[in-house]
Amino acid sequence: FGSRLKTFVHGSDPVILEVRFLFTSFNFSRTMSFEVGGDDAREIESFSTMVKDATVEVRKGFIRKVYSILTVQLLLTVIVAAPLTSMVSQSWLVANSWIMYLSLGMTMVTMCAMVCCQNLTRSFPTNYILLFVFTAFEGVCVGFVSAQYTWQSVVLALGMTVLIFLCMTIFAWKSKTDFTGFGPYLFAALMVLMVFGFVVSLLAMSGVQVYWAFMAYNLIGVIIFTFYIVYDTQLIIGEWGGHKHQFGIDDYVFAALNLYLDIINLFLFLLRLFGNRR
Repeated sequence: FGSRLKTFVHGSDPVILEVRFLFTSFNFSRTMSFEVGGDDAREIESFSTMVKDATVEVRKGFIRKVYSILTVQLLLTVIVAAPLTSMVSQSWLVANSWIMYLSLGMTMVTMCAMVCCQNLTRSFPTNYILLFVFTAFEGVCVGFVSAQYTWQSVVLALGMTVLIFLCMTIFAWKSKTDFTGFGPYLFAALMVLMVFGFVVSLLAMSGVQVYWAFMAYNLIGVIIFTFYIVYDTQLIIGEWGGHKHQFGIDDYVFAALNLYLDIINLFLFLLRLFGNRR
């Protein structure tokens, strides 16, 4: 069992769904609608200005800022992950796997800091520091995972991710359907996926052949995070696009982080689903 566990730890991909789980639960509680009055209504007034309450120019500025931050995050991820993907050997990855686990732990720490101390993520420059520290460590995790696959597989998964993201973004902008109310359902689906993944992991460590279950797990993950792109994009657009729920104007860091995690998780699931290991 010990040797199988070691093989599983070094031969499998770290699924960073715990980070997404934490942020999704926070996002779910923060983007619920508030149809109340009296004291509750007065208390809600203390919340940050919502996109729907802003002028058109402020809305446009919010969206530009979110996608600008997202672009920098993705570029930083590529810069950090590319050397690990193309320049190191498999033996080096195994010998230095502690770097990946340290990075995974740091992503959890920085995420908890952003979720538990929301005032920090709304104050410059602390919000940018936390965000890009998280992104850098996430890039290390992505690099370690990608290094286990051929470069053709990485390019294929990357191309598919870009194509899906662009198509879903256009769909979210053009669609007359409001998907911002689907948060609880996506949240439940993500929880089920995590439990399924945990069971598959235990079976793999026990020596049980779970290839098709693993493929089903990755396929479901692709579907869920594809829908998350639509969901989070419409939260960014807000009532400007006729949507009931939206991000606050001061939550541009959270909005960018949401989309970033959608893209990263989609890429990792696609890589595991279609990729060939070295």
